[in-house]
Amino acid sequence: MRPMNLIRYFMVLLVSVFLSAAVYAEETVLTLSFEDFAKMCADNNREFKMAQLDKEIAEAQLGQAAASFGPSVSLSGGYQAVYNTFSTMPMRPWYAAQVSLQQPVFTFGKTVFGFKMAEEAYKIASISYKKAKEKLDLDVISAYYGALITKELMNAGKQSLKSNEEYYRITQAKYKSGQASNFEVLQAQVQYANSKPDARKAEDTYLLSMQMLKNTAGISLDREVELTGEPDYKKLELTADDIKNKFREKSDDRELIESASRISEYKKYLTGAMFLPNIALAANYSYISADSAFHSEKSYWYGMWDVMVGLQWTFFNGFKNVYAFKEAAAQEAKQNLTKENTVNLLEIQLDQLYTGMEESAEVIEAAGDLIKQAEEGYRIASESYKNGLIQSVDLMNAEIGLMRAKTNYYNALNNYLTSMQKLKNFIE
Repeated sequence: MRPMNLIRYFMVLLVSVFLSAAVYAEETVLTLSFEDFAKMCADNNREFKMAQLDKEIAEAQLGQAAASFGPSVSLSGGYQAVYNTFSTMPMRPWYAAQVSLQQPVFTFGKTVFGFKMAEEAYKIASISYKKAKEKLDLDVISAYYGALITKELMNAGKQSLKSNEEYYRITQAKYKSGQASNFEVLQAQVQYANSKPDARKAEDTYLLSMQMLKNTAGISLDREVELTGEPDYKKLELTADDIKNKFREKSDDRELIESASRISEYKKYLTGAMFLPNIALAANYSYISADSAFHSEKSYWYGMWDVMVGLQWTFFNGFKNVYAFKEAAAQEAKQNLTKENTVNLLEIQLDQLYTGMEESAEVIEAAGDLIKQAEEGYRIASESYKNGLIQSVDLMNAEIGLMRAKTNYYNALNNYLTSMQKLKNFIE
């Protein structure tokens, strides 16, 4: 092959490899909208799946408790050799099959309170499952919009770094022409140097938020992900009184603590019922053959019924039941105090969330005009500094003001979105 053809061949091969790599890279980038990300989290989030399994476990335990009201039926069969040591009679075998039925008649509340405890446990598991879904919604919002917001902060940091680099370059040029002092050059250099770690920190924060987003959705941490859309600000049209009224009417957190209190109450009643007897009905049908050899013919077998209503009463066990009742009564009293304290803390948390949202809303609603003014102020300051109309400190203040306006806006937006979802979780 001629040298020119060989070079051309390798050039074509290199371009093909480059294009293939670019196409492969494009195919491996996962583009997600908010809706796509939410669905992926619902399908893959491990905590949500565990809450769903906890609900299924509690449902099965409730079924077991309900089944304790009904009878139990068993089948048994066997061979028994009977030998009388006081007789010369040979050993006699017995062949027997038996069907037994046992039905609790009256347990003085033991079965009822056990069922009620399982019922409350199922309510807790159901509410916990709902709260797991609400937490997933909060995690979705925090992860998705948090990543978008940290990306904007990263871009703002890069822009600030670029502006400070330009400010440092202009100050050096002005120093050479005698329009700036050495102190102003050092000041610009320090400002530029300080903006480097800030920009790096903003970039690291964004990368970490993307890793957290991937983990929330069950995406491989090595997969490249690109997010679409932008944070959507919609003000919650509820007053503080509306929120408190909704919380008092219905709240998952309050229902959880109330169910826990009822379980403590039922447990006390259950331990009290342990002082009383159990009454049950037992019925057995036995089918027996006493012939030494096993025969399947009906003539060798006979049936026998027996029915019994029995009472079982452990009236003394070393005061174990007494101490168990005292423990259950103390647990109930403690749970009632916990309930009162928790409800008060939840109302305080509601006030904090609402107040924080109102503060963030004020920042967000004023940020549009404020950022535009800060951007215009920085543009004017940059031009004025280039023309020697203002000092370097004025340019620095304009740049700091712009960065602060953007940071405050994005932080307020992130706080508002997450706080609004937390508030919804409280009252829905």
